[in-house]
Amino acid sequence: MNEVSFSRTVKSITLGSWKLDPKRQVLTDGDIEKELEPLLFRILSYLILNSDSIITRQNLVDDVWCQKYVDDNAINRAMSELRKTLKSDNQKGMIVKTHYRKGYSLAIEPVVEYHQTESTDSAKLNPAVSAEVNARTITTEPPHRRKKTPWILSAVFSTLAVSVSVALLKNNSDSDNMPINAVEQQVQETVLSWVNGRYTRPNVSPNKNFVAFSIIQKNSQNYSLVVKTLQTGHEKRLAEDGTNYFPIGWSADSNKVFYRAINGEQCEVWLINASFDGSNQYLFDCSLQGFTGAGVSDGRLIYSKSGYRDRDELAALASRDISTGQEYQITSPNLNSYGDRFLTYIPDLEVIIFERHHYQGSELYMTDLDGGNQVKLYDTDNRIWSLSYEKKHNTLIWFDNVENILFTFSLEKKKVTSAAKLPNTVKYASNQPLSHSELLAVTYPFLQGIYSLNPQSGELHPVVDSKFDDIQAADFDDSVIFLRQEGSLRSIYRKSPDGQYEALALPASDYESIHYNPQRRELLVRYKNKLETYNAQTLSLLGSISVDGTIVSAEYLGEQSIGYSVVDAKTLRGNAFIHSLDTDKSIALPIERPLWFGQLDKQFYASLSSHDEVSLYDINTGEKADRIELSKAKYKHSIAAGNGVLYHSDGETVFKINFGAQQTRQELYKVDSSSFVIDRISFSHQTNSLYLDMIKVVENQLVKADIIAPL
Repeated sequence: MNEVSFSRTVKSITLGSWKLDPKRQVLTDGDIEKELEPLLFRILSYLILNSDSIITRQNLVDDVWCQKYVDDNAINRAMSELRKTLKSDNQKGMIVKTHYRKGYSLAIEPVVEYHQTESTDSAKLNPAVSAEVNARTITTEPPHRRKKTPWILSAVFSTLAVSVSVALLKNNSDSDNMPINAVEQQVQETVLSWVNGRYTRPNVSPNKNFVAFSIIQKNSQNYSLVVKTLQTGHEKRLAEDGTNYFPIGWSADSNKVFYRAINGEQCEVWLINASFDGSNQYLFDCSLQGFTGAGVSDGRLIYSKSGYRDRDELAALASRDISTGQEYQITSPNLNSYGDRFLTYIPDLEVIIFERHHYQGSELYMTDLDGGNQVKLYDTDNRIWSLSYEKKHNTLIWFDNVENILFTFSLEKKKVTSAAKLPNTVKYASNQPLSHSELLAVTYPFLQGIYSLNPQSGELHPVVDSKFDDIQAADFDDSVIFLRQEGSLRSIYRKSPDGQYEALALPASDYESIHYNPQRRELLVRYKNKLETYNAQTLSLLGSISVDGTIVSAEYLGEQSIGYSVVDAKTLRGNAFIHSLDTDKSIALPIERPLWFGQLDKQFYASLSSHDEVSLYDINTGEKADRIELSKAKYKHSIAAGNGVLYHSDGETVFKINFGAQQTRQELYKVDSSSFVIDRISFSHQTNSLYLDMIKVVENQLVKADIIAPL
């Protein structure tokens, strides 16, 4: 049997922030101490002793497990446990690196310290001297040799392993995100749906033979799960009164479907054969937040798990063993973001592609099954909701449903190689490309309208109800102004008292919100990275505030000031500012991680933090006076203040918040969640009511879109 141990002369080995005591089999980083399990100690020791080589799985079987055969799942679990053990607040960088289809190695050069009987100089560990390993030749597959890394690069790599991986890609990145000319194309649609209803979440199998989707039929109250054979049109359906079914993803062999079953507040994840023959298998309970995932080749489900760091709208990727239920997290998104969304698993490359969505836009990432070797591939202003891999050309394909462009990204060239621009008349919601010229999608099933809610009576009335997507209403003297989506841009419209609509004489742009100050007769317009004020009568520009980051909210604070929240572009931390319109100066406020803040009354500012917490801050002292933790959002949190009262929406229900009361939230109104979602709330001082941006779900179709050259 091969021995894996260190010479008695070795006192300790340093790996980044960790120091390993081989005698005690203990790791310490100066703050915490971890005793290694025997198996993990042997694996780590073997990696150290062979630090200049890539260690294959067979090497581990022969020299660590010392057996003829070890199940791949056992090796995967052990390596995952080792990675988790080597993580700490002091050690941010990667220590164990995975090489696709080759094996494992250390990402950090180990440094050995000897007892005083030896030279007191620290040196790189020499396996030939310090290892007491049986000299039997490994004949199955020799370790792959790596070039030795200079010690300076090693130190950098130990703390910035992911950054270095990205930097290596950036050698070509000057052209990576360079805009490519989109080619105008036409669309020829084939309707695949034959039942009237609302279709959502099409999910194509890896072999592209099937599509799973959900449908709520006309006059029904619940979504059923359907698996459709694309070639024949044959459908299998799973339905039950009182339960909503939604697909999550497919097994790697396309034989099984993971799905969610939601009954009231109960959410469960199940697995069923694509043919719907045989029994379905319960896996685990889940949150009500929607998520995506897929089965991978070693019997695991990798999925986007919401609630990361106790934030409802923040998700991280998790890897779950289907048979044992053991689960661990494989990505760690920043707190001031929306986190990570699973997109696809590529078995041939053994990699996962996922989207990291933040306030500035979205990033496309590639990583291995353990979350190591994360590489950023692409930056985009818009969401990447779904994505497909085309093996023949080694490309990723996704559809941007804001710009109406189908992108093709070459993994070999690390850049977008083609962009097909679809007509603006085409509107698709959830979708999945079949190839660079075929798209499976559901036609746009949403209408965004603006409603008014009376907080006292609970009565709801439409304010702006048109065939367009209208959002962000604000009082405007005796009328209402709002934003109307027009292609990828928005225009500012006014609804007059007689119900007529007219566009204000400002060009369409990427407006985020609008506000009106009646005392100053002034408009405040928010963009992603700047604020502008306009004379409401002449529409001439009065002032501008530019920031380095993303402005996530802005409000008038009385007559003389503007309050706004910024997520910093570098630190991704939120900061609150008050800007004087008289002095044209901004001052930072001591408000913690604000996503929104406004003035409640003459004594307090109110804020919504990225920790899903509503707080009050004393205007004079800046001290936090009170706080309430919000329950999990059904869609997303939104806050509004008016007449000394604070209101909250979780996407389904509107509440009045009562600080200091036994019942901190009082329900005012609840929507029919099968047809509506509340996107945002704001307060109307003109009518003493709430404006609600509502998303209404309407009937649509499942279609296959063939992208063809113009005639």
